Amino acid sequence: MGTGLNQGFHLADYTIFVGVLGISLSIGLYHAVTGGRQRTTKEFLMADRRMKTVPVALSILVSFVSGILVLGTPAEMYTHGTQLFMRTVGYCVACVLSGLLFVPLFFYLKVTSSFEYLEQRYDSKVLKLIGTTSMLIGNMFYMGLVIYAPATALEAATGFNVWASVVASGVIATVYTALGGLKAVIWTDVFQAGVMVTGMLVIVIKGVVEVGGLERMWNINKEGGRLIFFNFDPDPTQRLSFWSAVFGGTFSTLSIFGIGQTSVQRFCTLPTLAQAKRAVYLNIPFLIVVNVLSSLVGLVIYAHYADLKCDPLRSKAINNANQLVPFYVIDVLNVPGLPGAFLAVLFSGALSSLSSSLNSAVAVTWQDILRYFFTKTSERNRALINKFLVVFYGLLGISMAFIARLLGGHVLWASLSFAGATMGPTLGIFLLGALVPFANSKGAICGILVSSGFSLWLSIGAFVVRPHRSTLPTSTEGCSSQFNASEFTENFRENLTQFFSGNLSQFGHKQLSLESSTKMNLVDFSGTSDGTASGLGRSAHSSEIHSFLGLTKMYEISFLWYCAIGCLMAMLIGTFVSLITKSEGERKTDPHLLIPVFYHICCCLPKHKREKMLRTKFIRSGLSETSGKEHQSNLDLKADGLPIDIASAKDEDLAEQDSGFKDDKLSTSVESVETTNTINTNF
Repeated sequence: MGTGLNQGFHLADYTIFVGVLGISLSIGLYHAVTGGRQRTTKEFLMADRRMKTVPVALSILVSFVSGILVLGTPAEMYTHGTQLFMRTVGYCVACVLSGLLFVPLFFYLKVTSSFEYLEQRYDSKVLKLIGTTSMLIGNMFYMGLVIYAPATALEAATGFNVWASVVASGVIATVYTALGGLKAVIWTDVFQAGVMVTGMLVIVIKGVVEVGGLERMWNINKEGGRLIFFNFDPDPTQRLSFWSAVFGGTFSTLSIFGIGQTSVQRFCTLPTLAQAKRAVYLNIPFLIVVNVLSSLVGLVIYAHYADLKCDPLRSKAINNANQLVPFYVIDVLNVPGLPGAFLAVLFSGALSSLSSSLNSAVAVTWQDILRYFFTKTSERNRALINKFLVVFYGLLGISMAFIARLLGGHVLWASLSFAGATMGPTLGIFLLGALVPFANSKGAICGILVSSGFSLWLSIGAFVVRPHRSTLPTSTEGCSSQFNASEFTENFRENLTQFFSGNLSQFGHKQLSLESSTKMNLVDFSGTSDGTASGLGRSAHSSEIHSFLGLTKMYEISFLWYCAIGCLMAMLIGTFVSLITKSEGERKTDPHLLIPVFYHICCCLPKHKREKMLRTKFIRSGLSETSGKEHQSNLDLKADGLPIDIASAKDEDLAEQDSGFKDDKLSTSVESVETTNTINTNF
């Protein structure tokens, strides 16, 4: 193993780590005292809709990339090989589909909360509240998760106190989000994206040099059976395959980049549709870079310990696969500055995800629930209420992390199960509304409730049965000539704590020995960083569950299929129920709330042919040819990157929503309809 275990943190480590936290906080302070000083809800929640493309693209990226991914992806490469890397293909496909289908849909409506679409499309406050409540509960769990997961890994591998980590990251993210609003969150995300990419790049370069070069690293992984990219087995019960990685990755990423509140809120801050699309498309190269780097980190770690024939997992040097990266950095890359840089990477991932979750939760809470009760409140007081909401959710996130600490893996498993169970069904009802003109609220409500229940049951069953427990082989032959795990951990813990001792005392910290830390119910996220529960919280001695009516086989379905199953089930049930409950008196669907699929699919046809197809579609839907022409005109304006005049006669009420968050009304005027149908979103 590495030498110099007693060197501890150097001045360079302290400087880098503290500097990253200080800069993140300073960005929030800067935006609190510049510009409009966050005195309106439009500025605080939507950055006045005047952001730039690249910062928004990077903010969307790091909202998706958290400390869980930084730890979980290398752990997956180490324990199960590179098959999960093929999700990158799914990520790219999802970004393209999001830019083509969902970005124009949400951008035209100028929404603040993505769930506003559900009310406008289905004319149902209940459905909007179901989506909003689901998002807030999942967000609450996720905030605790992104703080707690990196904290436990750091504590067990380096001795960095979990309480200090949780409170520090929670307080810093809450402060700069409350002070600087969405502008501060986006620009801090830009800085933190640079920190994360630079940190992972340094680890990869230094690690490749240590192992003897890129070719040797690659060959060691090939000999160890880690290079698995094209497993074309169609069996859905395979833990990972090419099909589950690509198609499962497409659905799960579409639910984040296409309809996720964090992404929708960000690309709607841009002034033109062309910029909004570019912000999503730019995530294709960004995601490729991040996935390549995080995967290479795992391959470098495997090559190093395979060469030594000493697996730190099997030798009990660490308790969990997610501790591999911090353990490797401290054990091998003990160059002054690198340990501090890694802590900065991990904290940057936690801060970026936490601040994005805070801002998104506040936007949804205000726009979908609270604003109706403060219609006569001044704009400045509305902004102040939103800032208090940030503090409230920040404290809630920190509390969830502490609860997770007390109750162990069960809370974390529950949070990931809930996210995995609702992610697909939520995507399903958005697609149902956008693609099926006759879909109604009854169908959508039945679809999301039944599919969410089924998905949750499936994830619970997978947790109980615990399939796919095997990992790829490793060796411990060389461990006897290496170091003593307890001695290493205690030595580094003592050195690291010297720097933080002043801060740790505030939280009544009591040092945990390696013996006691092994008793903690830690959670293994390897292979499950996209928010599902398969393989989480598994103990070594679980009771065997016998098959009953083939249910056990069903629970073996790969966790990567969960989102796709939930989405398709919601769409099928929603379509069927809508057909049998359809009535003659139902209002016609506004064409602006539908996705013109055939217009995009037939992009190779001449423009006049596509326009004719679009007009025919509207006429058959009971709308006039004029509506089709006007909608086509809007599509052309968007394609050219020109901002649509939302203050025109047709979209006068949308301009009201954009300027002052007034009562939303979406009016649809069509020649074939005798009266104008109005959707009033007031309670």
